[in-house]
Amino acid sequence: MNRRRRNFVFLYILFAATGLHAGAVRASEKLHAEVFAAGTISTRDDELGVAFSPDGETAYFTKRSPTTNTPPRGLICMTRRVHGTWNEPVVAAFSGTYNDFGVTLSADGNRIVFASDRPTDPARPEPTVDLWAVDRVGDRWGEAFNLGAPLNSAANEAYPSLAADGTLYFASNRPGGKGASDIWRARLVDGRYGEPENLAEINSPGYESQPAIAADQSALVFTAIGRDDTLVGAGAPYARSDLYVSFRAAGSWTVPANLGTEVNTPANESSPSISADGSWLYFSSDRSFVSLPMSRRLTTREYEEGLHGLLNGWNNVYRIPIGAIERLRPPTASGTPQP
Repeated sequence: MNRRRRNFVFLYILFAATGLHAGAVRASEKLHAEVFAAGTISTRDDELGVAFSPDGETAYFTKRSPTTNTPPRGLICMTRRVHGTWNEPVVAAFSGTYNDFGVTLSADGNRIVFASDRPTDPARPEPTVDLWAVDRVGDRWGEAFNLGAPLNSAANEAYPSLAADGTLYFASNRPGGKGASDIWRARLVDGRYGEPENLAEINSPGYESQPAIAADQSALVFTAIGRDDTLVGAGAPYARSDLYVSFRAAGSWTVPANLGTEVNTPANESSPSISADGSWLYFSSDRSFVSLPMSRRLTTREYEEGLHGLLNGWNNVYRIPIGAIERLRPPTASGTPQP
């Protein structure tokens, strides 16, 4: 597949997507994914992913424009929690002009890494998505800068996730992968990133993206489409994205496990992240009031209320306790992870 075609496929899935197997949560322990910060972070608009400052009091997330036949535009918003209530979000100082999305924070809260199609070279014949960063300067964020090679390439790099030691996980359709999009990892050595490694144990010929790494790198949650156990959307003309988890121990990753019907639905589940204190898994879903077929005949009023309500088919942010992931950890993956 030539580079132009590969970039198109990556970006199409990037914007469009966005039965349990072994290790399922027992029926007696069913979980309920709760909408997070309804009316503030989760609204009638399209919200994707959330990342937090180390103290958990500042949240960053992506708000995306509607689209039909044109690419959507994302911008990164921020909100602060004051006396237990999230304030009205504002556009982050480094966002709002280009297509920005997929935000992650360093363990000390002094760096944000995100994906953007902002230009670096006016001579480039076609836009690509790169990894960018901003550093804290006093109480403000500085100017955004491109993270450069070897992280970025002529292909697309997106959806970064930082571990506590600075190791960076991200998605890319760069050469050397297995499918339309793969998950890659780059280690931080003496303040510089080494050559990215393809996570061959996790990736498949399908689509793996949007990694969320635990601080100690013991667990990796990610979005996938096209794996054998992906839940197919009811009545949908295309496969929906599901969330998976793989655990690391003794230098190896376990076989990825579908998070199951307590998390994954016939809608798209995407954009996972793990809270700074490691107690919650956050993710986005475009589940709605509509089902095919409907369980009963709707009135015009009910239909209008659904269209203009929180569950109107745009993404909201949800969360579940991290224990839902831990119950999928195989016994062989217990103990301290190794690089």
